[in-house]
Amino acid sequence: MNQKSLKKEKRVRSGTLAGKGTDQMLSRYVPLQAEVIDIDVESSNTYLISLRPLDEEDETVRLDYCPGQFLMVSVFGLGECPISIASSPTREPLQICVREAGKITQGIMAARVGDIMGIRGPFGNGFPVDKMKGRNVVITGGGSGFATLRSLINYIADNREDFRDVTVAYGARTPHDLYFTSEYGSWQAAGIEVGITVDMMDASWKGNVGLVTSLLKDINPSPGTAALCGPPMMINAVAKDLVSRGFLEPDIYISLERHMKCGVGKCEHCTVGHYHVCTEGPIFSYDVVGDLL
Repeated sequence: MNQKSLKKEKRVRSGTLAGKGTDQMLSRYVPLQAEVIDIDVESSNTYLISLRPLDEEDETVRLDYCPGQFLMVSVFGLGECPISIASSPTREPLQICVREAGKITQGIMAARVGDIMGIRGPFGNGFPVDKMKGRNVVITGGGSGFATLRSLINYIADNREDFRDVTVAYGARTPHDLYFTSEYGSWQAAGIEVGITVDMMDASWKGNVGLVTSLLKDINPSPGTAALCGPPMMINAVAKDLVSRGFLEPDIYISLERHMKCGVGKCEHCTVGHYHVCTEGPIFSYDVVGDLL
Protein backbone atom coordinates (compact mmCIF):
# COMPACT_ATOMS: atom_id res chain seq x y z
CA MET A 1 0.00 0.00 0.00
CA ASN A 2 1.44 3.41 -0.94
CA GLN A 3 1.60 6.31 1.48
CA LYS A 4 -1.33 8.16 -0.11
CA SER A 5 -3.57 5.11 0.29
CA LEU A 6 -2.45 4.65 3.87
CA LYS A 7 -3.16 8.28 4.73
CA LYS A 8 -6.62 7.96 3.22
CA GLU A 9 -7.33 4.77 5.18
CA LYS A 10 -6.21 6.41 8.43
CA ARG A 11 -9.32 8.57 8.26
CA VAL A 12 -11.65 5.56 8.38
CA ARG A 13 -11.78 5.04 12.14
CA SER A 14 -10.49 6.76 15.23
CA GLY A 15 -9.20 6.05 18.69
CA THR A 16 -8.53 8.42 21.55
CA LEU A 17 -5.14 8.80 23.16
CA ALA A 18 -5.64 8.29 26.89
CA GLY A 19 -4.91 11.35 28.98
CA LYS A 20 -4.57 13.68 26.01
CA GLY A 21 -8.16 14.22 24.92
CA THR A 22 -7.11 14.23 21.25
CA ASP A 23 -8.05 11.98 18.35
CA GLN A 24 -5.54 9.78 16.59
CA MET A 25 -6.51 8.15 13.30
CA LEU A 26 -5.74 4.45 13.02
CA SER A 27 -5.42 2.09 10.06
CA ARG A 28 -7.39 -1.14 9.68
CA TYR A 29 -4.56 -2.63 7.63
CA VAL A 30 -1.67 -1.99 10.01
CA PRO A 31 -1.76 -3.89 13.33
CA LEU A 32 -1.51 -1.93 16.53
CA GLN A 33 0.77 -3.29 19.19
CA ALA A 34 -1.15 -4.47 22.24
CA GLU A 35 0.39 -5.37 25.58
CA VAL A 36 -1.01 -8.29 27.55
CA ILE A 37 -1.87 -6.90 31.00
CA ASP A 38 -3.87 -9.77 32.53
CA ILE A 39 -4.87 -13.39 31.82
CA ASP A 40 -7.80 -15.24 33.39
CA VAL A 41 -8.42 -18.96 32.85
CA GLU A 42 -12.08 -19.53 31.96
CA SER A 43 -11.79 -23.24 31.19
CA SER A 44 -9.14 -25.82 30.41
CA ASN A 45 -8.83 -24.52 26.84
CA THR A 46 -10.09 -20.94 27.08
CA TYR A 47 -8.42 -17.76 28.36
CA LEU A 48 -9.80 -14.26 28.90
CA ILE A 49 -6.95 -11.93 27.92
CA SER A 50 -6.84 -8.23 28.82
CA LEU A 51 -4.99 -5.94 26.42
CA ARG A 52 -3.60 -2.41 26.42
CA PRO A 53 -3.45 -1.12 22.81
CA LEU A 54 -0.41 1.05 22.13
CA ASP A 55 0.38 3.67 19.52
CA GLU A 56 3.77 4.18 17.86
CA GLU A 57 5.09 6.06 20.91
CA ASP A 58 3.85 3.33 23.30
CA GLU A 59 1.03 5.51 24.55
CA THR A 60 -2.33 3.92 25.29
CA VAL A 61 -4.99 4.07 22.56
CA ARG A 62 -8.69 3.61 23.25
CA LEU A 63 -10.51 1.71 20.51
CA ASP A 64 -14.11 2.64 19.75
CA TYR A 65 -16.25 -0.48 19.29
CA CYS A 66 -19.69 -1.86 20.04
CA PRO A 67 -20.83 -5.25 21.38
CA GLY A 68 -20.59 -7.95 18.72
CA GLN A 69 -17.59 -6.61 16.80
CA PHE A 70 -14.30 -8.50 16.48
CA LEU A 71 -10.55 -7.96 16.17
CA MET A 72 -7.94 -9.59 13.97
CA VAL A 73 -5.32 -10.70 16.48
CA SER A 74 -1.81 -11.59 15.34
CA VAL A 75 1.14 -13.41 16.86
CA PHE A 76 4.36 -12.35 15.22
CA GLY A 77 5.73 -15.22 13.14
CA LEU A 78 2.50 -17.26 13.22
CA GLY A 79 -0.19 -15.12 11.57
CA GLU A 80 -3.53 -13.68 12.65
CA CYS A 81 -7.07 -14.85 13.31
CA PRO A 82 -10.44 -13.25 14.17
CA ILE A 83 -11.33 -13.03 17.86
CA SER A 84 -14.56 -11.54 19.22
CA ILE A 85 -14.28 -8.65 21.65
CA ALA A 86 -15.48 -9.97 25.00
CA SER A 87 -15.38 -6.68 26.92
CA SER A 88 -18.02 -3.96 26.92
CA PRO A 89 -17.19 -0.49 25.52
CA THR A 90 -18.51 0.81 28.85
CA ARG A 91 -15.60 -0.80 30.70
CA GLU A 92 -11.84 -1.04 30.65
CA PRO A 93 -9.69 -2.88 29.72
CA LEU A 94 -10.13 -4.26 26.21
CA GLN A 95 -10.57 -8.04 26.48
CA ILE A 96 -10.66 -11.01 24.14
CA CYS A 97 -11.74 -14.55 24.98
CA VAL A 98 -9.56 -17.10 23.20
CA ARG A 99 -10.32 -20.80 22.83
CA GLU A 100 -7.57 -23.13 21.64
CA ALA A 101 -8.38 -24.10 18.06
CA GLY A 102 -5.09 -24.07 16.11
CA LYS A 103 -1.53 -22.81 16.02
CA ILE A 104 -2.44 -19.11 16.10
CA THR A 105 -4.78 -19.40 19.07
CA GLN A 106 -2.17 -21.59 20.76
CA GLY A 107 0.33 -18.79 20.17
CA ILE A 108 -2.04 -16.19 21.63
CA MET A 109 -2.68 -18.36 24.70
CA ALA A 110 1.05 -18.92 25.17
CA ALA A 111 1.51 -15.18 25.79
CA ARG A 112 2.38 -13.94 29.25
CA VAL A 113 1.67 -10.63 30.99
CA GLY A 114 3.92 -8.00 29.42
CA ASP A 115 4.10 -9.71 26.02
CA ILE A 116 3.12 -7.85 22.85
CA MET A 117 0.75 -9.04 20.11
CA GLY A 118 -0.87 -7.29 17.15
CA ILE A 119 -4.50 -6.25 16.79
CA ARG A 120 -6.45 -4.83 13.84
CA GLY A 121 -9.98 -3.55 13.99
CA PRO A 122 -12.59 -3.33 15.23
CA PHE A 123 -14.35 -5.03 12.32
CA GLY A 124 -17.88 -5.94 11.38
CA ASN A 125 -21.28 -4.82 12.58
CA GLY A 126 -22.25 -5.11 16.22
CA PHE A 127 -25.57 -5.73 17.91
CA PRO A 128 -28.05 -2.87 17.27
CA VAL A 129 -28.19 -1.75 20.91
CA ASP A 130 -30.14 1.40 20.05
CA LYS A 131 -32.94 -0.73 18.58
CA MET A 132 -32.94 -2.87 21.71
CA LYS A 133 -33.46 0.04 24.08
CA GLY A 134 -36.90 0.22 25.66
CA ARG A 135 -37.62 -3.42 24.82
CA ASN A 136 -37.42 -6.84 26.43
CA VAL A 137 -34.13 -8.55 25.56
CA VAL A 138 -33.33 -12.28 25.51
CA ILE A 139 -29.64 -13.22 25.20
CA THR A 140 -28.98 -16.88 24.43
CA GLY A 141 -25.59 -18.51 23.97
CA GLY A 142 -24.09 -21.94 23.56
CA GLY A 143 -20.51 -23.06 24.07
CA SER A 144 -17.74 -20.64 23.15
CA GLY A 145 -20.28 -18.34 21.45
CA PHE A 146 -21.08 -16.95 24.89
CA ALA A 147 -17.83 -14.93 24.80
CA THR A 148 -19.35 -12.62 22.16
CA LEU A 149 -22.49 -12.16 24.22
CA ARG A 150 -20.60 -11.15 27.39
CA SER A 151 -19.87 -7.78 25.78
CA LEU A 152 -23.58 -7.17 25.20
CA ILE A 153 -24.60 -8.39 28.67
CA ASN A 154 -22.17 -6.06 30.43
CA TYR A 155 -23.18 -3.17 28.17
CA ILE A 156 -26.82 -3.69 29.16
CA ALA A 157 -25.89 -4.09 32.84
CA ASP A 158 -24.13 -0.72 32.72
CA ASN A 159 -27.12 0.91 30.97
CA ARG A 160 -29.82 -1.11 32.71
CA GLU A 161 -32.38 1.71 32.83
CA ASP A 162 -32.50 1.79 29.01
CA PHE A 163 -33.92 -1.75 28.74
CA ARG A 164 -37.00 -3.59 29.98
CA ASP A 165 -36.89 -7.25 31.06
CA VAL A 166 -33.51 -8.83 30.26
CA THR A 167 -32.92 -12.58 30.27
CA VAL A 168 -29.73 -14.57 29.73
CA ALA A 169 -29.93 -18.28 28.83
CA TYR A 170 -26.58 -20.05 28.47
CA GLY A 171 -25.65 -23.67 27.89
CA ALA A 172 -22.33 -25.52 27.87
CA ARG A 173 -21.26 -29.14 27.49
CA THR A 174 -20.23 -29.67 31.12
CA PRO A 175 -20.03 -27.49 34.25
CA HIS A 176 -16.27 -27.18 33.67
CA ASP A 177 -16.93 -25.63 30.23
CA LEU A 178 -19.01 -22.73 31.56
CA TYR A 179 -17.53 -19.26 30.99
CA PHE A 180 -17.58 -16.20 33.29
CA THR A 181 -19.12 -18.01 36.26
CA SER A 182 -17.90 -15.30 38.66
CA GLU A 183 -20.04 -12.70 36.86
CA TYR A 184 -23.49 -14.30 37.04
CA GLY A 185 -24.16 -12.77 40.45
CA SER A 186 -23.37 -9.24 39.28
CA TRP A 187 -25.69 -9.66 36.28
CA GLN A 188 -28.48 -10.79 38.56
CA ALA A 189 -27.78 -7.85 40.87
CA ALA A 190 -28.27 -5.58 37.86
CA GLY A 191 -31.76 -6.99 37.34
CA ILE A 192 -30.89 -9.54 34.64
CA GLU A 193 -32.46 -13.00 34.89
CA VAL A 194 -29.77 -15.66 34.36
CA GLY A 195 -30.48 -19.29 33.43
CA ILE A 196 -27.66 -21.84 33.08
CA THR A 197 -27.75 -25.38 31.75
CA VAL A 198 -25.26 -28.13 30.85
CA ASP A 199 -25.50 -31.16 28.58
CA MET A 200 -23.75 -33.48 31.02
CA MET A 201 -23.73 -33.03 34.78
CA ASP A 202 -21.18 -34.12 37.36
CA ALA A 203 -21.50 -34.79 41.09
CA SER A 204 -21.11 -31.09 41.94
CA TRP A 205 -23.76 -29.78 39.54
CA LYS A 206 -27.13 -28.87 41.06
CA GLY A 207 -28.55 -26.86 38.16
CA ASN A 208 -30.46 -27.54 34.96
CA VAL A 209 -29.43 -30.35 32.60
CA GLY A 210 -30.53 -30.19 28.98
CA LEU A 211 -30.61 -27.97 25.94
CA VAL A 212 -30.81 -24.18 26.08
CA THR A 213 -34.38 -24.39 24.79
CA SER A 214 -35.31 -26.15 28.03
CA LEU A 215 -34.33 -22.99 29.90
CA LEU A 216 -36.65 -20.91 27.72
CA LYS A 217 -39.57 -23.12 28.73
CA ASP A 218 -38.94 -22.26 32.37
CA ILE A 219 -38.17 -18.58 31.76
CA ASN A 220 -41.01 -18.04 29.24
CA PRO A 221 -39.69 -14.67 27.98
CA SER A 222 -42.05 -12.02 26.67
CA PRO A 223 -41.59 -11.00 23.00
CA GLY A 224 -38.98 -8.37 22.27
CA THR A 225 -35.46 -8.47 20.85
CA ALA A 226 -33.12 -11.46 20.99
CA ALA A 227 -29.35 -11.91 20.61
CA LEU A 228 -28.00 -15.39 19.84
CA CYS A 229 -24.55 -16.89 19.38
CA GLY A 230 -23.51 -20.52 19.27
CA PRO A 231 -23.61 -23.59 17.02
CA PRO A 232 -25.97 -23.25 14.00
CA MET A 233 -28.17 -26.11 15.29
CA MET A 234 -28.65 -24.26 18.59
CA ILE A 235 -29.32 -20.94 16.85
CA ASN A 236 -32.02 -22.48 14.64
CA ALA A 237 -33.68 -24.28 17.54
CA VAL A 238 -33.72 -21.20 19.76
CA ALA A 239 -34.84 -18.87 16.97
CA LYS A 240 -37.77 -21.14 16.08
CA ASP A 241 -38.70 -21.42 19.75
CA LEU A 242 -38.67 -17.63 20.11
CA VAL A 243 -40.79 -17.16 16.98
CA SER A 244 -43.34 -19.55 18.46
CA ARG A 245 -43.44 -17.26 21.50
CA GLY A 246 -44.25 -14.19 19.42
CA PHE A 247 -40.80 -12.86 18.57
CA LEU A 248 -40.42 -11.51 15.03
CA GLU A 249 -37.57 -12.87 12.89
CA PRO A 250 -36.20 -9.36 12.11
CA ASP A 251 -35.90 -8.82 15.89
CA ILE A 252 -33.76 -11.92 16.41
CA TYR A 253 -30.08 -11.08 15.91
CA ILE A 254 -27.45 -13.78 15.55
CA SER A 255 -23.68 -13.65 15.59
CA LEU A 256 -22.19 -15.92 12.94
CA GLU A 257 -18.84 -17.53 13.64
CA ARG A 258 -16.81 -18.04 10.48
CA HIS A 259 -13.11 -18.26 9.64
CA MET A 260 -12.25 -14.69 8.57
CA LYS A 261 -8.85 -13.99 7.05
CA CYS A 262 -8.80 -10.38 5.83
CA GLY A 263 -11.58 -8.60 7.75
CA VAL A 264 -12.45 -6.37 4.80
CA GLY A 265 -14.50 -8.62 2.50
CA LYS A 266 -11.81 -9.44 -0.07
CA CYS A 267 -10.56 -12.98 0.60
CA GLU A 268 -13.98 -14.75 0.38
CA HIS A 269 -13.16 -17.11 3.27
CA CYS A 270 -16.17 -16.09 5.36
CA THR A 271 -18.97 -15.96 2.79
CA VAL A 272 -22.40 -17.28 3.76
CA GLY A 273 -24.58 -17.28 0.69
CA HIS A 274 -23.67 -13.95 -0.92
CA TYR A 275 -22.90 -12.25 2.40
CA HIS A 276 -19.44 -11.49 3.78
CA VAL A 277 -19.54 -12.18 7.51
CA CYS A 278 -16.55 -9.93 8.22
CA THR A 279 -18.12 -6.80 6.72
CA GLU A 280 -21.89 -7.38 6.53
CA GLY A 281 -21.88 -9.32 9.80
CA PRO A 282 -20.97 -10.94 12.05
CA ILE A 283 -24.35 -9.77 13.39
CA PHE A 284 -27.31 -10.57 11.12
CA SER A 285 -31.05 -10.68 11.71
CA TYR A 286 -32.50 -14.17 11.54
CA ASP A 287 -34.84 -13.33 8.65
CA VAL A 288 -31.77 -12.53 6.50
CA VAL A 289 -29.59 -15.60 7.08
CA GLY A 290 -31.82 -18.15 8.82
CA ASP A 291 -32.21 -20.19 5.63
CA LEU A 292 -28.43 -20.22 5.10
CA LEU A 293 -27.42 -21.80 8.42
